[in-house]
Amino acid sequence: MKIVIVNGYPGCGKTTFELFCKDIMGPYCRSRSTVDKIKALARRGGWDGRKTPEARKLLSDLKDLFTQFNDMPFQDIVSHLEQFKAELTQYGVEEQSALFFVDSREPQELKRFREELGAIVIFIQRDNDGNFSNHADANVENFDYDYIIDNNGTLEDLKVKAKKFLNLIFPENNDII
Repeated sequence: MKIVIVNGYPGCGKTTFELFCKDIMGPYCRSRSTVDKIKALARRGGWDGRKTPEARKLLSDLKDLFTQFNDMPFQDIVSHLEQFKAELTQYGVEEQSALFFVDSREPQELKRFREELGAIVIFIQRDNDGNFSNHADANVENFDYDYIIDNNGTLEDLKVKAKKFLNLIFPENNDII
């Protein structure tokens, strides 16, 4: 299984890139964010789901606290990854033909995913205004990425780049992708 960590500034097209890849890969592709569980907790605490600068800071701070407390964000990803592997096995699908995306921001976490899970780390690059409300959003460029995907073109351009990326990481499946 290929594990791909996706990073980039807010609004750069991370989710859109993943959706294009999922359209190609079908049921052999999943994604999870290191803040999915944090968002669920924040909703229980009154967050309405809007991504305002204040809300982004809240989510970032909560993630930092839970990372320090019990490593929940990383362990949640590992748990979902193991669940996906079990589903593939159950249906007789070869693990090497699957893709698992992880949305993550913090450089130390990106490094950990690479070292412990053998993840590929990519950066979706898009021009932005540089106004960020928390350290996780502000520091996304502070990492040595495996691939940088430029997203300053059209949606069709990004779709083509998603296909090219899949061909790069799954060279044995170029006739399918």
